[in-house]
Amino acid sequence: MTLSRRSFLAMCTGASAAPFLIDPRPAFAQQTPKKGGTLRVGFYIEAATMDPHLSGSKIDRQVYHNVYEPLVTLDVKLGIRPGLAESWQQPDNRTLIFKLRRGVRFHDGTEFNAQAAKFNFDRMKTEPKSVRKGEVASIEAVDVVDPATVKISLKRPDAALLATLTDRAGMMVSPKVIQERGAELERNARGAGTGPFEFVEWVKDDHILLKRNESYWNKQGGPYLDRVRYRPIPDDTVKLQSLQGGEIDVIDYVQPRDVAAVKADRNVVVVDVPSLADFSYQVNHARPPFNVKALRQAVACGLDIEQIVKGVWLNVGVPANGPIPPTSWAYDKTIPPIKRDLARARAKLAEGGKAGGFSFTLTTNNIPINIQEAEVMQAQLGEAGITMKIKLVDSATLLADGNSKNFDLISYQWSGRPDPDGNTYQFFKTTPGTSLNWSGISNAQIDALLDKTREASSQADRKKLFSDLTKILQDELPMIFIIHPIEPKAFSPRVQGYEPIPDGMMRFKDVWLK
Repeated sequence: MTLSRRSFLAMCTGASAAPFLIDPRPAFAQQTPKKGGTLRVGFYIEAATMDPHLSGSKIDRQVYHNVYEPLVTLDVKLGIRPGLAESWQQPDNRTLIFKLRRGVRFHDGTEFNAQAAKFNFDRMKTEPKSVRKGEVASIEAVDVVDPATVKISLKRPDAALLATLTDRAGMMVSPKVIQERGAELERNARGAGTGPFEFVEWVKDDHILLKRNESYWNKQGGPYLDRVRYRPIPDDTVKLQSLQGGEIDVIDYVQPRDVAAVKADRNVVVVDVPSLADFSYQVNHARPPFNVKALRQAVACGLDIEQIVKGVWLNVGVPANGPIPPTSWAYDKTIPPIKRDLARARAKLAEGGKAGGFSFTLTTNNIPINIQEAEVMQAQLGEAGITMKIKLVDSATLLADGNSKNFDLISYQWSGRPDPDGNTYQFFKTTPGTSLNWSGISNAQIDALLDKTREASSQADRKKLFSDLTKILQDELPMIFIIHPIEPKAFSPRVQGYEPIPDGMMRFKDVWLK
Protein backbone atom coordinates (compact mmCIF):
# COMPACT_ATOMS: atom_id res chain seq x y z
CA MET A 1 0.00 0.00 0.00
CA THR A 2 1.43 3.37 -1.04
CA LEU A 3 0.93 6.44 1.11
CA SER A 4 1.27 10.03 -0.03
CA ARG A 5 2.53 12.60 2.45
CA ARG A 6 -1.03 13.89 2.89
CA SER A 7 -2.49 10.45 3.59
CA PHE A 8 0.44 9.69 5.89
CA LEU A 9 -0.34 12.74 8.00
CA ALA A 10 -4.05 11.99 7.98
CA MET A 11 -3.43 8.43 9.08
CA CYS A 12 -0.88 9.37 11.73
CA THR A 13 -3.04 11.95 13.43
CA GLY A 14 -6.18 9.81 13.40
CA ALA A 15 -7.43 7.57 16.17
CA SER A 16 -6.10 4.34 14.75
CA ALA A 17 -3.00 3.37 12.83
CA ALA A 18 -4.20 -0.11 11.97
CA PRO A 19 -5.63 -0.04 8.42
CA PHE A 20 -2.43 0.49 6.45
CA LEU A 21 -0.41 -2.18 8.16
CA ILE A 22 -1.46 -5.36 6.40
CA ASP A 23 -0.32 -5.46 2.80
CA PRO A 24 -3.16 -6.95 0.71
CA ARG A 25 -1.15 -8.26 -2.21
CA PRO A 26 -0.82 -11.95 -3.08
CA ALA A 27 2.76 -12.24 -1.86
CA PHE A 28 1.47 -11.84 1.68
CA ALA A 29 -1.74 -13.84 1.31
CA GLN A 30 -2.54 -16.65 3.75
CA GLN A 31 -1.23 -19.98 2.50
CA THR A 32 -0.01 -23.15 4.18
CA PRO A 33 3.47 -22.37 5.52
CA LYS A 34 6.33 -24.76 4.94
CA LYS A 35 9.62 -25.19 6.72
CA GLY A 36 13.01 -24.65 5.16
CA GLY A 37 15.28 -22.21 3.41
CA THR A 38 17.52 -19.30 4.30
CA LEU A 39 16.09 -15.79 4.40
CA ARG A 40 18.74 -13.37 3.12
CA VAL A 41 18.39 -9.85 4.53
CA GLY A 42 20.24 -6.77 3.24
CA PHE A 43 21.12 -4.05 5.76
CA TYR A 44 22.58 -0.64 4.95
CA ILE A 45 25.22 -0.71 7.72
CA GLU A 46 27.01 -3.19 9.96
CA ALA A 47 25.54 -4.08 13.36
CA ALA A 48 27.29 -2.65 16.43
CA THR A 49 26.86 -5.18 19.25
CA MET A 50 24.94 -8.35 20.10
CA ASP A 51 24.47 -7.28 23.74
CA PRO A 52 21.02 -5.64 24.04
CA HIS A 53 21.95 -3.94 27.30
CA LEU A 54 24.78 -2.08 25.56
CA SER A 55 23.13 -1.39 22.20
CA GLY A 56 22.21 2.00 20.77
CA SER A 57 21.88 0.87 17.15
CA LYS A 58 18.67 0.28 15.21
CA ILE A 59 20.36 -2.41 13.12
CA ASP A 60 21.15 -4.40 16.27
CA ARG A 61 17.46 -4.39 17.21
CA GLN A 62 16.52 -5.90 13.86
CA VAL A 63 18.56 -8.97 14.82
CA TYR A 64 17.57 -8.96 18.50
CA HIS A 65 13.84 -9.35 17.89
CA ASN A 66 14.56 -12.74 16.38
CA VAL A 67 17.15 -13.95 18.93
CA TYR A 68 16.00 -12.38 22.20
CA GLU A 69 12.51 -11.89 23.57
CA PRO A 70 11.07 -9.15 25.78
CA LEU A 71 8.69 -9.69 28.66
CA VAL A 72 5.89 -8.06 26.64
CA THR A 73 5.45 -7.53 22.90
CA LEU A 74 3.70 -5.23 20.41
CA ASP A 75 0.94 -6.04 17.95
CA VAL A 76 0.28 -4.25 14.65
CA LYS A 77 -1.84 -1.61 16.42
CA LEU A 78 0.95 -0.96 18.97
CA GLY A 79 -1.06 -2.77 21.63
CA ILE A 80 0.92 -4.53 24.37
CA ARG A 81 0.68 -8.31 24.41
CA PRO A 82 2.20 -11.16 26.45
CA GLY A 83 5.77 -12.19 25.67
CA LEU A 84 8.00 -14.02 28.12
CA ALA A 85 5.51 -12.75 30.69
CA GLU A 86 2.18 -14.48 30.14
CA SER A 87 0.34 -11.89 32.26
CA TRP A 88 0.89 -8.88 34.51
CA GLN A 89 -0.92 -6.74 37.04
CA GLN A 90 -0.44 -3.32 38.59
CA PRO A 91 -1.91 -3.34 42.12
CA ASP A 92 -0.87 0.31 42.47
CA ASN A 93 0.96 2.92 40.39
CA ARG A 94 4.35 1.96 41.82
CA THR A 95 4.15 -1.81 41.49
CA LEU A 96 4.24 -4.12 38.46
CA ILE A 97 3.97 -7.88 38.91
CA PHE A 98 4.80 -10.24 36.03
CA LYS A 99 3.74 -13.89 35.81
CA LEU A 100 6.40 -15.56 33.67
CA ARG A 101 5.99 -18.42 31.24
CA ARG A 102 7.09 -21.77 32.56
CA GLY A 103 9.11 -24.18 30.47
CA VAL A 104 11.07 -21.52 28.57
CA ARG A 105 14.79 -22.14 28.16
CA PHE A 106 17.59 -20.00 26.85
CA HIS A 107 19.42 -21.31 23.80
CA ASP A 108 22.21 -22.52 26.10
CA GLY A 109 19.73 -24.85 27.81
CA THR A 110 19.43 -22.92 31.08
CA GLU A 111 16.01 -22.07 32.46
CA PHE A 112 14.34 -18.70 32.10
CA ASN A 113 12.74 -17.80 35.41
CA ALA A 114 12.20 -14.93 37.84
CA GLN A 115 15.79 -15.08 39.03
CA ALA A 116 17.02 -14.65 35.44
CA ALA A 117 14.67 -11.69 34.97
CA LYS A 118 15.98 -10.06 38.16
CA PHE A 119 19.56 -10.63 36.99
CA ASN A 120 18.82 -8.83 33.72
CA PHE A 121 17.19 -5.82 35.36
CA ASP A 122 19.98 -5.52 37.92
CA ARG A 123 22.58 -5.63 35.13
CA MET A 124 20.78 -2.94 33.11
CA LYS A 125 20.85 -0.66 36.16
CA THR A 126 24.42 -1.32 37.34
CA GLU A 127 26.57 -2.29 34.33
CA PRO A 128 28.83 0.75 33.69
CA LYS A 129 28.38 0.53 29.90
CA SER A 130 24.61 -0.08 30.03
CA VAL A 131 22.61 2.04 27.57
CA ARG A 132 19.37 0.92 29.24
CA LYS A 133 19.88 2.85 32.50
CA GLY A 134 17.61 5.71 31.45
CA GLU A 135 14.86 3.32 30.36
CA VAL A 136 14.79 1.53 33.74
CA ALA A 137 15.65 4.57 35.89
CA SER A 138 12.24 4.52 37.58
CA ILE A 139 12.80 0.99 38.95
CA GLU A 140 13.69 0.91 42.65
CA ALA A 141 13.94 -2.85 43.11
CA VAL A 142 13.19 -6.15 41.41
CA ASP A 143 12.20 -9.04 43.70
CA VAL A 144 11.71 -12.74 43.05
CA VAL A 145 8.31 -13.71 44.49
CA ASP A 146 8.55 -17.30 43.27
CA PRO A 147 10.25 -18.98 40.27
CA ALA A 148 7.53 -17.74 37.90
CA THR A 149 6.73 -14.36 39.49
CA VAL A 150 8.79 -11.18 39.53
CA LYS A 151 7.78 -7.97 41.30
CA ILE A 152 9.03 -4.58 40.11
CA SER A 153 8.84 -1.73 42.63
CA LEU A 154 9.14 1.80 41.27
CA LYS A 155 10.69 4.92 42.79
CA ARG A 156 7.82 6.87 41.29
CA PRO A 157 4.94 6.15 38.89
CA ASP A 158 6.08 5.41 35.34
CA ALA A 159 3.27 5.32 32.78
CA ALA A 160 5.71 4.44 30.01
CA LEU A 161 7.49 1.47 31.57
CA LEU A 162 5.30 -1.31 30.19
CA ALA A 163 5.73 -0.03 26.62
CA THR A 164 9.47 0.39 27.25
CA LEU A 165 9.71 -3.29 28.15
CA THR A 166 8.53 -4.34 24.67
CA ASP A 167 12.04 -3.66 23.41
CA ARG A 168 15.66 -3.99 24.58
CA ALA A 169 14.91 -3.01 28.20
CA GLY A 170 12.56 -5.99 28.42
CA MET A 171 14.76 -8.47 26.54
CA MET A 172 16.08 -11.34 28.62
CA VAL A 173 19.66 -12.56 28.18
CA SER A 174 21.03 -15.80 29.64
CA PRO A 175 22.74 -14.98 32.97
CA LYS A 176 25.10 -17.92 32.39
CA VAL A 177 26.23 -16.50 29.04
CA ILE A 178 26.74 -13.03 30.51
CA GLN A 179 28.75 -14.36 33.44
CA GLU A 180 30.88 -16.77 31.44
CA ARG A 181 31.41 -14.72 28.28
CA GLY A 182 31.60 -11.16 29.55
CA ALA A 183 32.57 -8.63 26.90
CA GLU A 184 32.72 -11.38 24.29
CA LEU A 185 28.89 -11.32 24.22
CA GLU A 186 29.13 -8.16 22.12
CA ARG A 187 30.40 -10.26 19.21
CA ASN A 188 29.12 -13.72 20.12
CA ALA A 189 25.52 -14.19 21.29
CA ARG A 190 25.54 -17.98 20.98
CA GLY A 191 23.15 -19.44 23.57
CA ALA A 192 22.13 -16.03 24.89
CA GLY A 193 18.47 -15.67 23.89
CA THR A 194 15.13 -17.50 24.11
CA GLY A 195 13.79 -16.44 20.71
CA PRO A 196 12.68 -18.36 17.60
CA PHE A 197 16.19 -18.18 16.12
CA GLU A 198 19.60 -18.87 17.64
CA PHE A 199 22.76 -16.89 16.98
CA VAL A 200 25.34 -18.87 14.98
CA GLU A 201 28.09 -16.45 13.95
CA TRP A 202 29.05 -12.90 13.09
CA VAL A 203 31.70 -12.41 10.44
CA LYS A 204 32.51 -8.70 10.54
CA ASP A 205 31.55 -6.74 7.40
CA ASP A 206 30.19 -9.93 5.82
CA HIS A 207 27.23 -11.48 7.65
CA ILE A 208 25.38 -12.41 10.83
CA LEU A 209 23.86 -15.90 10.71
CA LEU A 210 20.95 -17.27 12.77
CA LYS A 211 19.41 -20.74 12.76
CA ARG A 212 15.96 -22.02 13.72
CA ASN A 213 15.47 -22.75 17.42
CA GLU A 214 14.18 -26.33 17.24
CA SER A 215 13.15 -26.19 20.92
CA TYR A 216 11.25 -22.92 20.76
CA TRP A 217 8.62 -22.69 23.50
CA ASN A 218 5.82 -21.21 21.37
CA LYS A 219 4.35 -24.05 19.31
CA GLN A 220 1.87 -21.79 17.48
CA GLY A 221 3.10 -20.99 13.96
CA GLY A 222 6.82 -20.78 13.19
CA PRO A 223 9.74 -20.60 13.19
CA TYR A 224 9.70 -22.04 9.67
CA LEU A 225 12.97 -20.74 8.23
CA ASP A 226 16.11 -22.86 8.60
CA ARG A 227 18.30 -19.77 8.76
CA VAL A 228 18.31 -15.99 8.60
CA ARG A 229 21.41 -14.38 7.12
CA TYR A 230 21.96 -10.63 7.55
CA ARG A 231 24.38 -8.93 5.21
CA PRO A 232 25.54 -5.29 5.35
CA ILE A 233 25.41 -3.70 1.89
CA PRO A 234 26.29 0.00 2.27
CA ASP A 235 25.88 0.77 -1.44
CA ASP A 236 22.14 1.28 -1.99
CA THR A 237 22.35 0.57 -5.72
CA VAL A 238 24.14 -2.73 -5.12
CA LYS A 239 21.63 -3.65 -2.40
CA LEU A 240 18.65 -2.98 -4.66
CA GLN A 241 20.22 -4.87 -7.56
CA SER A 242 20.89 -7.77 -5.19
CA LEU A 243 17.18 -7.91 -4.33
CA GLN A 244 16.02 -7.59 -7.93
CA GLY A 245 18.58 -10.18 -9.02
CA GLY A 246 17.51 -12.71 -6.40
CA GLU A 247 20.72 -12.60 -4.34
CA ILE A 248 18.85 -11.37 -1.25
CA ASP A 249 15.19 -11.63 -0.20
CA VAL A 250 14.62 -8.58 2.01
CA ILE A 251 15.74 -4.94 2.19
CA ASP A 252 15.16 -3.44 5.62
CA TYR A 253 14.91 0.09 4.26
CA VAL A 254 14.50 1.35 0.69
CA GLN A 255 16.28 4.67 0.22
CA PRO A 256 13.91 7.47 -0.87
CA ARG A 257 15.54 7.90 -4.27
CA ASP A 258 14.81 4.21 -5.05
CA VAL A 259 11.22 4.03 -3.83
CA ALA A 260 9.54 4.86 -7.15
CA ALA A 261 11.65 2.37 -9.11
CA VAL A 262 11.14 -0.41 -6.60
CA LYS A 263 7.37 0.08 -6.54
CA ALA A 264 7.32 -0.11 -10.34
CA ASP A 265 9.08 -3.50 -10.27
CA ARG A 266 6.48 -6.28 -10.39
CA ASN A 267 9.06 -8.73 -9.04
CA VAL A 268 9.34 -6.86 -5.74
CA VAL A 269 6.77 -6.38 -2.96
CA VAL A 270 7.00 -3.09 -1.04
CA VAL A 271 5.43 -2.46 2.37
CA ASP A 272 5.32 1.17 3.57
CA VAL A 273 5.46 1.52 7.35
CA PRO A 274 4.91 5.05 8.72
CA SER A 275 7.26 4.77 11.64
CA LEU A 276 7.86 5.93 15.18
CA ALA A 277 11.28 7.21 14.14
CA ASP A 278 12.98 10.54 14.72
CA PHE A 279 15.96 11.38 12.50
CA SER A 280 17.86 14.31 13.96
CA TYR A 281 21.25 15.68 15.06
CA GLN A 282 22.39 15.80 18.67
CA VAL A 283 24.01 19.12 19.62
CA ASN A 284 26.91 19.10 22.10
CA HIS A 285 26.06 21.60 24.86
CA ALA A 286 29.23 20.75 26.78
CA ARG A 287 31.82 22.51 24.63
CA PRO A 288 32.17 25.44 22.22
CA PRO A 289 30.59 26.51 19.99
CA PHE A 290 27.27 24.98 21.06
CA ASN A 291 27.59 25.66 24.77
CA VAL A 292 26.18 29.01 23.63
CA LYS A 293 22.41 28.76 23.15
CA ALA A 294 22.21 31.60 20.58
CA LEU A 295 24.64 29.76 18.30
CA ARG A 296 22.53 26.60 18.46
CA GLN A 297 19.54 28.72 17.51
CA ALA A 298 21.48 30.33 14.65
CA VAL A 299 22.05 26.88 13.13
CA ALA A 300 18.39 25.90 13.55
CA CYS A 301 17.26 29.13 11.87
CA GLY A 302 19.77 28.69 9.06
CA LEU A 303 18.39 25.29 8.02
CA ASP A 304 15.43 24.74 5.70
CA ILE A 305 13.98 21.51 7.10
CA GLU A 306 11.11 21.37 4.61
CA GLN A 307 13.56 21.62 1.71
CA ILE A 308 15.70 18.86 3.19
CA VAL A 309 12.67 16.58 3.51
CA LYS A 310 11.59 17.41 -0.03
CA GLY A 311 14.96 17.43 -1.78
CA VAL A 312 16.92 14.79 0.12
CA TRP A 313 14.21 12.49 1.45
CA LEU A 314 11.85 13.03 -1.54
CA ASN A 315 8.94 13.43 0.90
CA VAL A 316 9.30 9.85 2.15
CA GLY A 317 8.39 11.20 5.58
CA VAL A 318 7.39 14.53 7.13
CA PRO A 319 9.35 17.47 8.64
CA ALA A 320 9.87 17.04 12.38
CA ASN A 321 8.72 19.59 14.93
CA GLY A 322 10.42 17.65 17.72
CA PRO A 323 11.13 14.10 18.85
CA ILE A 324 7.52 12.81 18.77
CA PRO A 325 6.28 11.48 15.39
CA PRO A 326 2.83 11.86 13.80
CA THR A 327 2.19 8.16 14.47
CA SER A 328 2.09 8.90 18.21
CA TRP A 329 -1.00 9.91 20.19
CA ALA A 330 1.19 12.60 21.78
CA TYR A 331 2.07 14.37 18.52
CA ASP A 332 0.97 18.03 18.49
CA LYS A 333 0.25 19.14 14.93
CA THR A 334 -0.30 22.73 16.09
CA ILE A 335 3.44 23.12 16.73
CA PRO A 336 5.18 23.82 13.40
CA PRO A 337 8.74 22.73 12.60
CA ILE A 338 11.33 25.49 13.01
CA LYS A 339 11.19 27.66 9.89
CA ARG A 340 14.24 28.95 8.07
CA ASP A 341 14.86 32.61 8.92
CA LEU A 342 18.24 33.95 7.78
CA ALA A 343 17.69 37.37 9.36
CA ARG A 344 17.05 35.73 12.72
CA ALA A 345 20.03 33.41 12.20
CA ARG A 346 22.32 36.43 11.72
CA ALA A 347 20.80 38.15 14.76
CA LYS A 348 21.49 35.05 16.82
CA LEU A 349 25.07 34.98 15.57
CA ALA A 350 25.52 38.52 16.87
CA GLU A 351 23.80 37.64 20.15
CA GLY A 352 26.19 34.72 20.56
CA GLY A 353 29.24 36.89 19.96
CA LYS A 354 29.91 35.53 16.47
CA ALA A 355 28.52 38.23 14.19
CA GLY A 356 31.07 37.29 11.53
CA GLY A 357 30.03 33.64 11.66
CA PHE A 358 31.71 30.58 13.14
CA SER A 359 32.68 27.04 12.14
CA PHE A 360 31.84 23.60 13.52
CA THR A 361 32.00 19.96 12.47
CA LEU A 362 29.08 17.65 11.73
CA THR A 363 29.72 13.91 12.27
CA THR A 364 27.54 11.55 10.24
CA ASN A 365 27.37 8.05 8.73
CA ASN A 366 29.33 7.49 5.54
CA ILE A 367 26.27 6.46 3.52
CA PRO A 368 24.85 8.26 0.47
CA ILE A 369 21.68 9.83 1.90
CA ASN A 370 23.49 11.04 5.02
CA ILE A 371 26.24 12.54 2.88
CA GLN A 372 23.67 14.23 0.65
CA GLU A 373 21.81 15.64 3.66
CA ALA A 374 25.06 16.93 5.18
CA GLU A 375 26.05 18.65 1.94
CA VAL A 376 22.64 20.35 1.69
CA MET A 377 22.93 21.52 5.31
CA GLN A 378 26.45 22.76 4.62
CA ALA A 379 25.22 24.88 1.70
CA GLN A 380 22.21 26.23 3.62
CA LEU A 381 24.29 27.25 6.63
CA GLY A 382 26.91 28.81 4.37
CA GLU A 383 24.24 31.28 3.24
CA ALA A 384 23.80 32.24 6.91
CA GLY A 385 27.53 32.81 7.37
CA ILE A 386 28.11 29.56 9.25
CA THR A 387 30.86 27.17 8.10
CA MET A 388 30.07 23.50 8.60
CA LYS A 389 32.75 20.85 8.10
CA ILE A 390 31.69 17.23 7.49
CA LYS A 391 33.24 14.22 9.23
CA LEU A 392 32.17 10.87 7.72
CA VAL A 393 32.42 7.75 9.92
CA ASP A 394 31.15 4.18 10.12
CA SER A 395 28.34 3.25 12.52
CA ALA A 396 30.66 1.94 15.26
CA THR A 397 32.69 5.17 15.26
CA LEU A 398 29.50 7.24 15.25
CA LEU A 399 28.32 5.41 18.38
CA ALA A 400 31.72 5.73 20.06
CA ASP A 401 31.96 9.46 19.26
CA GLY A 402 28.47 10.02 20.60
CA ASN A 403 28.97 8.09 23.83
CA SER A 404 32.27 9.92 24.49
CA LYS A 405 30.74 13.28 23.47
CA ASN A 406 33.46 13.69 20.85
CA PHE A 407 31.43 15.84 18.45
CA ASP A 408 29.93 19.26 17.80
CA LEU A 409 26.84 18.06 15.90
CA ILE A 410 26.21 14.34 15.31
CA SER A 411 23.67 12.35 13.32
CA TYR A 412 21.19 10.31 15.37
CA GLN A 413 18.62 8.15 13.60
CA TRP A 414 16.32 6.89 16.36
CA SER A 415 13.88 4.20 15.28
CA GLY A 416 11.35 5.29 17.89
CA ARG A 417 9.34 3.70 20.69
CA PRO A 418 5.60 3.02 21.10
CA ASP A 419 5.33 5.38 24.06
CA PRO A 420 6.60 8.97 23.50
CA ASP A 421 8.67 8.59 26.66
CA GLY A 422 11.01 6.40 24.61
CA ASN A 423 11.71 9.28 22.21
CA THR A 424 12.28 11.82 24.98
CA TYR A 425 13.22 10.82 28.53
CA GLN A 426 16.58 9.17 27.97
CA PHE A 427 17.70 11.90 25.54
CA PHE A 428 16.86 14.98 27.58
CA LYS A 429 16.76 14.00 31.28
CA THR A 430 19.54 14.99 33.68
CA THR A 431 20.33 11.52 34.99
CA PRO A 432 23.75 10.04 35.74
CA GLY A 433 24.44 7.26 33.28
CA THR A 434 21.75 8.27 30.78
CA SER A 435 24.07 7.62 27.89
CA LEU A 436 21.68 8.64 25.08
CA ASN A 437 21.76 12.20 26.40
CA TRP A 438 24.74 12.88 24.17
CA SER A 439 23.96 16.59 24.08
CA GLY A 440 24.64 16.90 27.81
CA ILE A 441 21.52 19.03 28.29
CA SER A 442 20.62 19.63 31.93
CA ASN A 443 17.50 21.74 32.35
CA ALA A 444 15.36 21.75 35.49
CA GLN A 445 12.18 22.64 33.62
CA ILE A 446 12.69 19.79 31.14
CA ASP A 447 13.49 17.38 33.98
CA ALA A 448 10.28 18.29 35.78
CA LEU A 449 8.17 17.87 32.64
CA LEU A 450 9.71 14.48 31.86
CA ASP A 451 9.01 13.22 35.37
CA LYS A 452 5.41 14.46 35.16
CA THR A 453 4.85 12.63 31.85
CA ARG A 454 5.64 9.39 33.67
CA GLU A 455 3.55 10.22 36.73
CA ALA A 456 0.39 11.43 34.95
CA SER A 457 -2.24 8.72 34.54
CA SER A 458 -4.38 10.49 31.93
CA GLN A 459 -3.28 10.32 28.29
CA ALA A 460 -4.72 13.81 27.71
CA ASP A 461 -2.61 15.19 30.57
CA ARG A 462 0.48 13.44 29.24
CA LYS A 463 -0.11 14.84 25.74
CA LYS A 464 -0.24 18.39 27.11
CA LEU A 465 3.03 17.82 28.97
CA PHE A 466 4.72 16.46 25.84
CA SER A 467 3.52 19.51 23.88
CA ASP A 468 5.07 21.81 26.50
CA LEU A 469 8.27 19.78 26.29
CA THR A 470 8.40 20.06 22.48
CA LYS A 471 8.19 23.86 22.67
CA ILE A 472 11.07 24.03 25.15
CA LEU A 473 13.19 21.66 23.05
CA GLN A 474 12.73 23.93 20.03
CA ASP A 475 14.21 26.73 22.13
CA GLU A 476 16.99 24.88 23.99
CA LEU A 477 17.93 22.66 21.01
CA PRO A 478 19.63 19.58 22.42
CA MET A 479 18.75 18.25 18.96
CA ILE A 480 18.15 19.67 15.50
CA PHE A 481 15.02 17.77 14.41
CA ILE A 482 14.82 16.88 10.71
CA ILE A 483 12.33 14.17 9.67
CA HIS A 484 9.93 11.49 10.80
CA PRO A 485 10.44 8.97 7.99
CA ILE A 486 8.20 6.46 6.32
CA GLU A 487 10.09 3.16 6.27
CA PRO A 488 9.56 1.29 2.99
CA LYS A 489 10.66 -2.34 3.19
CA ALA A 490 11.06 -4.48 0.07
CA PHE A 491 10.68 -8.24 -0.31
CA SER A 492 11.06 -10.95 -2.86
CA PRO A 493 7.61 -12.40 -3.69
CA ARG A 494 8.92 -15.66 -2.21
CA VAL A 495 8.67 -14.15 1.26
CA GLN A 496 5.41 -15.06 2.99
CA GLY A 497 3.80 -14.33 6.33
CA TYR A 498 5.53 -11.04 7.19
CA GLU A 499 3.50 -8.86 9.56
CA PRO A 500 4.73 -5.25 9.76
CA ILE A 501 4.69 -3.52 13.15
CA PRO A 502 5.15 0.28 13.28
CA ASP A 503 8.31 0.11 15.36
CA GLY A 504 10.02 -0.91 12.10
CA MET A 505 11.57 -4.07 13.53
CA MET A 506 11.51 -7.11 11.27
CA ARG A 507 10.30 -10.18 13.16
CA PHE A 508 10.68 -13.41 11.20
CA LYS A 509 9.12 -16.02 13.51
CA ASP A 510 6.19 -16.72 11.17
CA VAL A 511 7.91 -15.89 7.87
CA TRP A 512 8.43 -18.67 5.34
CA LEU A 513 9.65 -19.01 1.77
CA LYS A 514 7.48 -20.16 -1.10
